[in-house]
Amino acid sequence: MSGTTAPRFGGPAGRGWRARAGIALLMALAVGLFAVLERGASAVPAGVHAAYSERLHDVRSLNAAVDRDLLAARWQRNRHYDDLTSHTGQLSQLAGQLAPPPSFLLDRDAPTVAAEADALAAALIEKADLVDQFRRENAVLSNSLNYLDALTRELLDGPAAERLSATQREAIGRYARQLSAGTLGAERHPPPPLTLDGSGVLAEPVAQLRRHGAVLVEREARLDALDRQLLALGTDARVDALAHHYTAGHARAAAQATRYRQALSAVSVLLAGAVGWLLWHLARARRSLQRTHAELARLYDAQLAAQQLLTLHATAFRNAHDGITLTDAQGNILDVNPAFTRITGWTREEVIGRNPRVLKSGYHDDAFYRAMWRSIADTGRWSGEIWNRNREGAIYPELLSIAAVRDAEGQTRNFVAVFADIGHLKHQERQLKQLAYFDALTELPNRKLLAERLGHGIAQARHGGRLLAVCLLDLDGFKPINDQWGHEAGDRVLVEIGQRLLRAVRGGDTVARLGGDEFALLLNGLGSVDEVEEVLRRLIAVVAQPLAGLPQPTTVSASVGVTLFPADDEGPDTLLRHADQAMYQAKQAGKNGYRFFNAEEDRHQRHRHGHVARLADALRQGELVLHYQPQVDLRAGRVVGAEALIRWQHPQRGLLAPGDFLPQIDDAELIESVGDWVIEQALSQLDAWHAAGQRLPVSVNIAGRHLQQRDFIDRLQAAQARHPAVAGLLALEVLETTALEDIVRTARVIDDCRALGVSVALDDFGAGYSSLSYLKRLPIELIKIDLGFVRELPTDLDNLIIVRGVIELARAFGRQVLAEGIESALHGRMLLQLDGDLAQGHGIARAMPAGDWLPWLAAWRPDPSWQAVAPLHWSDTDRQLLTAEIQLRAWVEQVQRAVLEQRPIPHQHFGDPTRCAFGTWFEADGRLRYAAHGATARIDALHRQLHREVDQLDGLWREGRHAAMRAGLSALLAVQDELAAALLSLQLAVGRPREDARP
Repeated sequence: MSGTTAPRFGGPAGRGWRARAGIALLMALAVGLFAVLERGASAVPAGVHAAYSERLHDVRSLNAAVDRDLLAARWQRNRHYDDLTSHTGQLSQLAGQLAPPPSFLLDRDAPTVAAEADALAAALIEKADLVDQFRRENAVLSNSLNYLDALTRELLDGPAAERLSATQREAIGRYARQLSAGTLGAERHPPPPLTLDGSGVLAEPVAQLRRHGAVLVEREARLDALDRQLLALGTDARVDALAHHYTAGHARAAAQATRYRQALSAVSVLLAGAVGWLLWHLARARRSLQRTHAELARLYDAQLAAQQLLTLHATAFRNAHDGITLTDAQGNILDVNPAFTRITGWTREEVIGRNPRVLKSGYHDDAFYRAMWRSIADTGRWSGEIWNRNREGAIYPELLSIAAVRDAEGQTRNFVAVFADIGHLKHQERQLKQLAYFDALTELPNRKLLAERLGHGIAQARHGGRLLAVCLLDLDGFKPINDQWGHEAGDRVLVEIGQRLLRAVRGGDTVARLGGDEFALLLNGLGSVDEVEEVLRRLIAVVAQPLAGLPQPTTVSASVGVTLFPADDEGPDTLLRHADQAMYQAKQAGKNGYRFFNAEEDRHQRHRHGHVARLADALRQGELVLHYQPQVDLRAGRVVGAEALIRWQHPQRGLLAPGDFLPQIDDAELIESVGDWVIEQALSQLDAWHAAGQRLPVSVNIAGRHLQQRDFIDRLQAAQARHPAVAGLLALEVLETTALEDIVRTARVIDDCRALGVSVALDDFGAGYSSLSYLKRLPIELIKIDLGFVRELPTDLDNLIIVRGVIELARAFGRQVLAEGIESALHGRMLLQLDGDLAQGHGIARAMPAGDWLPWLAAWRPDPSWQAVAPLHWSDTDRQLLTAEIQLRAWVEQVQRAVLEQRPIPHQHFGDPTRCAFGTWFEADGRLRYAAHGATARIDALHRQLHREVDQLDGLWREGRHAAMRAGLSALLAVQDELAAALLSLQLAVGRPREDARP
């Protein structure tokens, strides 16, 4: 050791180390500098700049569009604000996308651009608020102008016009024109006051005109103020300022990026030179190492090769798990290892000297082998999967690798083939594929394979121009099979249904099981919707066939949802979701059918979900209230109860009727919460009225979903327990269609309600599809006739027949009957003549807040016309007088509508009063039957006068004098009123006292 000298860092080795370290450090610094420069050079993405510039352009365009829409609405009195609303919404949305500005802006520019963007966004939001106020004010002003025109025409052309002098007519017309000019013209000045004596009959119309003029002037002033506020916002200038600052900032950022790119180019050149020098230095070092390594390898190999090579090769050959075959250049087998015998069944002695063709299976064609040998000739090797035949003749797959052994001159001397039996791998692959792509029970494609085939089907449909039908099929009535006979029976049904569907579709179609009792079908290459429907009907029919293998004959049905590509041009997941929505609609529509996806219904459903959430908030925030509409006994002239009707006190839209919000939650869980709330509120109000000395029943409407809940009776009983003093005053109303959805359960619930002292009424009777057997099976106490039949009673003979029939039907079954839709005293009088007693409607009173109920109850008195007919009864023959009155009113209403709409007057026999429906009855029966009554002659005279009035109106129409026709309507209606009064007097004269007449 003392004779050796250790290397010093100051010597050549030390200097080499320091040089390499210095080079590495320089390279690291250069690479770091390169990265910094590269990042700076690409700091201004063109796409980001283009997107931000486009948003600025869109904001400018939308801002101008909003200004144009405002101008159009302001001066053209446009009532349609769809464009204005759309542009304002888009502008507000875009305003929020301008901040923060692009990150590539320099520090000196980014705060300025961000501040301008925030200021513009705030101005646009304020502008949106002002636009919303403008819409409301402008709509009110437009409606007021229309009302002004109607009020002016009523004064100038109405019944009071005869009392106006020419000077008064001129004053009214001038005042109306000045008001219109003041609100529609560019020069707006308040009109001079209306100097007109408004005494007597004219007092109220003239006062209304003056008040309405003041309202118009006030509304116009509000719109002017909004115009000034909108102008003061200066959104155009703010958009220009933002664009200016952004453009300047972008230019500076781009200039800096350019400088970075120039520096990057210079550094790149330097790095390239350094790398070249390093490569040269490394190549020299590598050559030196190679020479040293070659010398050492030669010495080492010379020592070990003779000892180990033969032993190594022999051991590997004998013990290899894979089969090995050695051949000469002509392919004759020289040797095989034991694994060859294990895999092929051929012994070493049997194959030595033979060609490997002895293993050929015939599975591959000649082209396969030509390609294999071409690869060996070109590259010296081939590997791949091949199917061979063993000694027993069985075909098996193997993974084969063939290599050519060449001498120093490149001539092939031998071939080495190594192969492994992969039959077990193939089996596992088939099992995994089956598990991954097929349903374990039905062996149909599963959701994963369905998704792949759906993707292929979309591509084919798009390329071939044919329809692809994506169907989701759900079994109706499958759950009872599981419940009654167990899951094994249910599984057998699913397998059978899957096979039926497979047999019903074409070869290129797909039937998949998604889980449970839900299947999916892909119907490819269809030419029309009719062809799709034909396939769907066939599928529904095969599903509905009786099921085999069950303890007793059983059937199921199918509800199918369908969407068609490319009409529904969406991705696979969306198409399946649309089909699922359509299937749900098929279920809702009664099952055992199919429904096509409808995009409009989809949008409606999304809107509906939002509405349900908003209404849930309203319930929590106390925005729902109850109003109460009286129910009266017309014949007795007394109030017998009230119906509680829900209202929504909406913060923006005001008081909303139930038809504006309840239908959208009718099948949602929220309807149950709303129903519980209504019951609780009604009982609380009954408690308050009970304390004030009133005990009248209150009925509430119950939705079908609420009524069918299993715990409905428990919840009702709990509510009664909280209000024991008035528990028996609560009544329920259920819709006719609701009651018939599950008549057995509904009847049971109604019985339970009656046991609690709660009566039940069948609401909107006649609007559904009730039969006499259903009516008999429901233990209801009251039938409410649908208001659609009652409302048109005075002018619709068919409705009279229906109302009369329902009244007689109800009494035959021992039920009470109440008519909704009593809109006037005339409705009430006719209902009494049809032997109807109970009624409600606007003609009695509108639904009112609870605070107005007791004062109204104390002040209400029945109409005198009801008291006149209440104690009387008419035979079927005498009731024809009521029929004749309705026919007469119907004809006059047709004439009136024709005059107002400037259409030809119906019924051309004006000159012959015996040819109309009323005249035919009067001449055939009425005149003779009622000849002894003094009113008969007057009825005849008034009827003829009515025809003369209509004949005059027809002449005016033929002359084109439409204004004169409208003026002549008053005379026609006056004659009708006289004739109706004469008919009523005759009906009162021939009516007989009722046996159940009450004082």
